[in-house]
Amino acid sequence: MMFQPVNHELNRFDFPTDVEAVVELLLQDLSLRDKVIMAHLSESELGPVYVGMAETIRKEFQLNGGGNPALLSSCRRYMREMNYPLMDPAMVIVREIWKKVRRTHRLRVIERHHARK
Repeated sequence: MMFQPVNHELNRFDFPTDVEAVVELLLQDLSLRDKVIMAHLSESELGPVYVGMAETIRKEFQLNGGGNPALLSSCRRYMREMNYPLMDPAMVIVREIWKKVRRTHRLRVIERHHARK
């Protein structure tokens, strides 16, 4: 799973400042296939997705070195609500993407009822 890098011409004041905005931005870049695959993962299976996306999320949204304090603060609020005070901010974002695609991109079996003659 991968997404396109953020526009590098943005300055630090243009970056999203809350988890919801980052999730929406990243969802725009994920392919339909990746969304469906991610939607069918269990929470315990998110590890490889996190490993694949975390460093890019940290770099693109200035989470390394505190370059985006508003986003870090938003991530901390999520960590407190989830009762995971030591969770990595990038994992907060990956987990929120996962929660959203589970609501919107899960494939379901639909039974077709044939009309009797």
